[in-house]
Amino acid sequence: MDYIADLHIHSPYSRATSPEGTLTGLAGWARVKGIQVIGTGDFTHPAWFRRLKEELEPAEPGLFRLKNEQTIVSPLAGVTPASAPVRFMLSAEISSIYKRHGTVRKVHNLLYVPDFASAERLNATLAGIGNIESDGRPILGLDSRDLLEILLEQAPEGFLVPAHIWTPWFSLFGSRSGFDSIEECFGDLTSHVFALETGLSSDPGMNRLISGLDRFALISNSDCHSPSKLGREANLFSTGLDFFSLREAIRGNRRETFRGTVEFFPEEGKYHADGHRTCNVCLDPQETRKLGLICPVCGKPLTVGVYHRVMELADREQPLFREDSPRTFSLIPLPEVLGEIAGAGPASKKVLEQYSRTIARFGSEFGLLLHTSTEEIRQASPVLGEAVERMRSGRVIRKPGFDGEYGVIRVFEEGELERLAGQASLFGDGSAPRRSRKKQAGALALPAMADRSDQTYTGPGKTGGPNQEQAAAIASDSRHILVTAGPGTGKTYTLTARVTALLEAGHAPERMAAITFTVKAADEVRERLLKAAEEACERVFVGTFHQFCLHWLRHGVPDLAAIGPEDRERLLKRLFPGLGATERNTLSEEISGYFLSPTGAGDHLQTYLDELQRLNALDLDAVVPEFIRRLEADAGLLRLVRASVEHLFVDEFQDLNQCQFDLIRLLAETGRIFAIGDPDQAIYGFRGSNPEFFFRFAALPEVEQIFLTRNYRCPTTIIAAATALISRNTRRNAPSLVAGSNRQGNIELHSAASPAAEAEFIVRRIEELMGGIEHFSLHSGRGGNGGTGRGLSFGEIAVLFRLGRQADEIAAALERRGIPYQQVGTVPYYLAPDLRAVYYFIQAAAGSEVMADWLQLSGALPGIGSASIDRLEAALPLSGDFRTCRTLVELPAGAERALGELEQVLEHFRKAAVQGGLAAALHAALPFLSVNGESTGTMRLLDLANSFGSSLTVFAGHLRRYAEASVYDERAESVALMTLHSAKGLEFPVVFLAGVEEGLLPCSLWNEVNIEEERRLFYVGLTRAKERLLLTASGNRPWTGPSPRPLSRFIGEMPAQLLTTAVAAPPRKTKEPKGAEQIMLF
Repeated sequence: MDYIADLHIHSPYSRATSPEGTLTGLAGWARVKGIQVIGTGDFTHPAWFRRLKEELEPAEPGLFRLKNEQTIVSPLAGVTPASAPVRFMLSAEISSIYKRHGTVRKVHNLLYVPDFASAERLNATLAGIGNIESDGRPILGLDSRDLLEILLEQAPEGFLVPAHIWTPWFSLFGSRSGFDSIEECFGDLTSHVFALETGLSSDPGMNRLISGLDRFALISNSDCHSPSKLGREANLFSTGLDFFSLREAIRGNRRETFRGTVEFFPEEGKYHADGHRTCNVCLDPQETRKLGLICPVCGKPLTVGVYHRVMELADREQPLFREDSPRTFSLIPLPEVLGEIAGAGPASKKVLEQYSRTIARFGSEFGLLLHTSTEEIRQASPVLGEAVERMRSGRVIRKPGFDGEYGVIRVFEEGELERLAGQASLFGDGSAPRRSRKKQAGALALPAMADRSDQTYTGPGKTGGPNQEQAAAIASDSRHILVTAGPGTGKTYTLTARVTALLEAGHAPERMAAITFTVKAADEVRERLLKAAEEACERVFVGTFHQFCLHWLRHGVPDLAAIGPEDRERLLKRLFPGLGATERNTLSEEISGYFLSPTGAGDHLQTYLDELQRLNALDLDAVVPEFIRRLEADAGLLRLVRASVEHLFVDEFQDLNQCQFDLIRLLAETGRIFAIGDPDQAIYGFRGSNPEFFFRFAALPEVEQIFLTRNYRCPTTIIAAATALISRNTRRNAPSLVAGSNRQGNIELHSAASPAAEAEFIVRRIEELMGGIEHFSLHSGRGGNGGTGRGLSFGEIAVLFRLGRQADEIAAALERRGIPYQQVGTVPYYLAPDLRAVYYFIQAAAGSEVMADWLQLSGALPGIGSASIDRLEAALPLSGDFRTCRTLVELPAGAERALGELEQVLEHFRKAAVQGGLAAALHAALPFLSVNGESTGTMRLLDLANSFGSSLTVFAGHLRRYAEASVYDERAESVALMTLHSAKGLEFPVVFLAGVEEGLLPCSLWNEVNIEEERRLFYVGLTRAKERLLLTASGNRPWTGPSPRPLSRFIGEMPAQLLTTAVAAPPRKTKEPKGAEQIMLF
């Protein structure tokens, strides 16, 4: 069967798309165009995927049709095109932004699958990687090679096609962010790629100049964002009308089954030539090279076009085609031809009227352009017949597109239509068409990002070993060493190098212990040691204070349980049923304070301590104090521990509290201490940490003090600002930082009118710094100059703030733009009060053995009161089989009935999920959970469930993973949102510090202000930035007090000449062409 297919389109859920791109809207335009198979686009978006499943039904193998084809209405008034069959093929596009081989890559790939089950499996996997709800074309920090691997695993019958492979910013071979070969992109899985999408700015002839592409089929699609743009490019097949025949026709790449492609004239594509749209400069590759790729008007890098990029990779002077290669048909879309004849815009009302008359006469657009003889066309309109004949023979006038500006392909010379009109008297008044061009608006240029090649030193351990200060710390023979290591001076490197040096000198790894404050820091130390010392380091203890103390406490009591915050809350509710939530919180704070400084336990506290003893458990806050108590009370245990710890390494020494300092003191009497930290970064006073312990240790006579002052992280400007700031503190012991490189960097300050405006500035700036995250960013001006600096990935950007509440506006703005982000320490929407029961229901259905899940779910059910929950909490273990354990608890009849009904609903839900999918099953269970099925949050969760098909375990795991995602994941290609406290120990090329206002920095909203600690916190924020620092403030912030809000006093403590005013590039404005005088076509 002969048919035409357009396999790359977008739904209304993609950005900058038409709301008319519904399935019926697409089908209506497909009939007008003469297309039989169209891609659905965007099957990864939960809401669109739901509509696909609701409105489509299986047709031929792997293809779908509308359930009710009677709903297909012609988009052209009064015109009824041929009612040819229209089939849909499940398709999606993924925007991957990631780092490979040290370079940021931005590549778009198309995915095709033959059934909903395959799409569900893919969606479930991709949802665990990034936010697939934000855009129809989701942006994921996922390597193209890994995306292909996921497709092969989850949808083995599907296939992947790299999209518009020459687009400068977002493609496989893009000049700004692509690769030089397919193998470089897909690695060991390259053999599974058999087709490439040429894109609007190239055609098969250009691609066949490169021998490395010979084995690949070249397909062409419209990439339309509006259904009227269907078929701008398309594919011609003569094979079975089914997914598998179509796939094999492409794979075979033979004219017998894959007839050819309909192409734009490549010059019409908006990235064909080189140039600068803002400067109205258009160049061919030879001219661009003579100019050194620099715009002769503004002096900034030119946008290198597709033709230039093709010529860079070409190894032939003429294209080479096999004899049976699919043919190429270069056409101009019919509305553009009619617009040229009529002298009006292709979307004008007059042209639309003539387009409707043409379709009514010839049946479809492709029927006219491809198959109708020119003689037949001339009979209706000689001028249209002449235009089609010239177009088919390639006799057209070409003005190439460049830098996002579409090219112009004309059929007639200037003035020729006037002559034709006069000779043939076909155009009424004989007036000639008038043309107008869009006037380009300028855009603010973004200062170039510091290039990595300008750095003279990349950090310790990377260019031949430690510097002089680090070497002194590593090789010192002193018994006790205290290293003051400022930000970016190589603290972790120095610590691990010291451990490695001792191991190499023959010291026993079993008698070494390295203590950190966080599990993440311990993992980093362990990883570095493994690289440096290999097997020997595995016997070195590396862990947190809690892990170290629990290790020794369990030495004598192996089954000792550790009670964390949630378990403490459960115990308090059980032990003190008469206390309300506020009273329990007060008691919990009293418990934590008691363990830090035991003074005498009240009745409630003593009851809690007795219960812990009965359970053979220890509160986490009591772990270190209890270990010290036992060391002081048990001389044998003290001797054993001291004998096992000859060398003790302590990271972040400035953050010690009293108990931790007491432990160090006990071990220092016989062992050797290597402590490292920075009192200028002591920011955890609210946890009991006190930098005074740092100074007390420094004052001991046996302690050698060493200072690391050479900062390899920050540019000189940021170091100067941070040093000026922190010098205002009175309690310090460190000399000033010294820049380890000659990079200048910059600090920008932006004051916005409101938190929403501040968030919008941050998002706009992120897009500018990245050179745009999608075509819309570039065309709207949000991408600045298109990325004149080095490329950034999302994972290289952080937005920091004083309080977590500040994240709401910023996260919403990022969400609207589809920018992936990770928000450290936040609660997801499905744990909001009105949806929480659904989350726990899903966990229970998936077989959770976390008893707290079941208790939370049970407490949300009618018929189960607080007394029953209290009984369950009192009797149940912390984990296990709820159904078995709860039968041992005597409950009121109403509670028993409710739990019995819960079991029935869960069982029904599991079966329904297998048969009809999670979304439908979950929707049916909502009334039982008393959850509003029409709320925004519920609909969002149902759409997400729909993406997981019937995979209950995977869906439950996905929800739990994001419910617990409070720790920064450095592997994620996403913008980091976190508080200043959470950012300690991290670094990013670009840092936004939001809310630099009095009341927030320093924070004076609730408690008495410790100005020196707040200043240290600001200092920590400044020194997270490796290249660029942007400070933002809001003139009003209602929840912080009266407006307007003055800038933070800390801004005034930095030299004013180091700060520049930040201004985001405004969106570009374009003028629509004015209406031209209309010439009659027929």
